[in-house]
Amino acid sequence: MKKVLIAKPNYKKFSPTGYQMLLDKGYEVVTTPLDRDYFLEELLPMVGDIDGCIANCEPWGEEAMNAAPKVKILARYGTGMNSVDTEAAKRHGIIVTNCPGVNANSVAEHIITLMMAAIRDLPRQNEMTREGQWKNLNFHEVTGKTVGILGFGYIGKLVAKKLTGFDCRTIAYDVVHDDETAAKYNVAFKSFEELMAESDIICILVPLLPSTENMINRESLKLCKKGVIFVTDARGEVVDEEAMFEALTNGQVTFFASAVFVHEPATPENTPLLTLPNVIATSHNGAESYENLENCGIMTAQQIIDALEGREPVNRRV
Repeated sequence: MKKVLIAKPNYKKFSPTGYQMLLDKGYEVVTTPLDRDYFLEELLPMVGDIDGCIANCEPWGEEAMNAAPKVKILARYGTGMNSVDTEAAKRHGIIVTNCPGVNANSVAEHIITLMMAAIRDLPRQNEMTREGQWKNLNFHEVTGKTVGILGFGYIGKLVAKKLTGFDCRTIAYDVVHDDETAAKYNVAFKSFEELMAESDIICILVPLLPSTENMINRESLKLCKKGVIFVTDARGEVVDEEAMFEALTNGQVTFFASAVFVHEPATPENTPLLTLPNVIATSHNGAESYENLENCGIMTAQQIIDALEGREPVNRRV
């Protein structure tokens, strides 16, 4: 009997179809009892006899792979690959897959939500009203503003689509130009420097790569208009948090709305940004819609089944 570890918290609850697909194949399925990712020392005792794993963000590096001699596939429940050492996977002959594009709409909606919450300072409005402070605060509108999208992939394109209803100017930066989609949503491609200088609101949606780590830093922030708003659901390491803290306190940046941070779980102790009133934070949950959780569950279950039955799984990365 094949054994599959599901390391994604609450998979059985939110991905019932995928869970049943694995049971229907007769696999022994082990789920995590945790509401968070495994730490390495918790993961190691779980993987000695597994044939496959639906992985979340637990650390799959050399040590974990050495402890899992039978594992054939790691099906990453999501898009990001930074929790899996792909070079180690190649050495061990382990298939690695992910779910590109499946979470794109959920994250795009989250980006729009963060953007509107920031431009309207919604947390402060809520707090003041609950305290009985009935004040009229003034805000800008998105209409007529320039919104820059850093990273014109699955999510960036959907953000551009949703922005078409806001009567704003939309610009984008990406190393790959999808001119057809850009024309469809009236998006103009710009250089990185041009996007930083022209945007009133900047949405960060690039993957974490050596070329994008600390892409938003002291030098690039100096290019921006004073009072710019940043919204991100990329990876925390794309932003130099110390530089962003300085920009938020000196007025260069009006608001920073983020679902991701360098240290996660983020706390005021490990992430000083959380002590600032002009920061909106969510817990890396842009993809956590019921619809996306079900769809990711189905895709990862099918990837596991295909690999264990000798077929090529979709979205293979290693």
